[in-house]
Amino acid sequence: MANQAVDYIREAIDSILHGKENKKKRTEAQDNISEIIGSIKSDALPEKPELPDAPTYERLEKDERTDDELTKSAEDELAAYKAQGEKGIDKQIAAEEEGYRADMDAAQKNHDEAAESTRRTYESAKKNTDNDMLKRGLARSSIAANKKAALEQNEAEATAKLASALNEKLQALNERIDALAAKREEALNDFNLTYAAKLTERINELKKERDEKTEEAIKYNNSLTEKEHNAEVDKAMKESDLYGEALDQKKKEKELGSDADYKKIYDAVVSELRKINLNDARDIVLNNPDIRENVGNYYFYLLYDEFCR
Repeated sequence: MANQAVDYIREAIDSILHGKENKKKRTEAQDNISEIIGSIKSDALPEKPELPDAPTYERLEKDERTDDELTKSAEDELAAYKAQGEKGIDKQIAAEEEGYRADMDAAQKNHDEAAESTRRTYESAKKNTDNDMLKRGLARSSIAANKKAALEQNEAEATAKLASALNEKLQALNERIDALAAKREEALNDFNLTYAAKLTERINELKKERDEKTEEAIKYNNSLTEKEHNAEVDKAMKESDLYGEALDQKKKEKELGSDADYKKIYDAVVSELRKINLNDARDIVLNNPDIRENVGNYYFYLLYDEFCR
């Protein structure tokens, strides 16, 4: 008891002489003790398991073309059809005009040949008449003059008839050529109606394809999102189950080996308390609840016996 009193007196004097330094050491000791206890307690918990990341899946791209873009696409697809149709109409009209002009050339040729044949026929007839009148001595008679006049009149009528037939034919062909412009316009209008119907049909097909593809992509992507979510939930549940099993196992181990943790903490606390003066060490043992809770009754008794008696 006398020795203990001497120790108290010595500690009191040391506290007075080295108060500032002792305070610093006490603070460091308390911090170290708290850190040691926390470290050993955390070591008592198992690490949380971390399973591989849940799988992710590549999404389908949605068809995001606008109606205007689809219209342009349909127009591009049918551009060759449109150009070919218009070219076909122009080619047909040109062929018909060429045919009519060929008919006009043929009519003119036939007329010229018929006119020449008529001229030769009547020329021959007039010579025969002159010879006949000459043989009969009537070359200067009124009979000869009348016959010649009749032949010339007949020739003129035949020539006029040929010219009239030619003019009628050429006029009919010119009217047909003039009508080709209106015929071309009508054919183009009919074709444009067909083209417009085909274009509208193709635009509607493209819109339907786009909408179906978009709907399919949304449905498929939503299924992937759900699949990924389920995988994440499954992963979290498995990690939780594994951690729960590890905690149960650690609890069993701790129940069997908690004394080892008490010993580790006791040794660390003793090491820190022996670095400071006895007064401060006693106060820490008596007033730090972490020490009392984490060393067990036996080792707390040892601390009390060494630092508090």
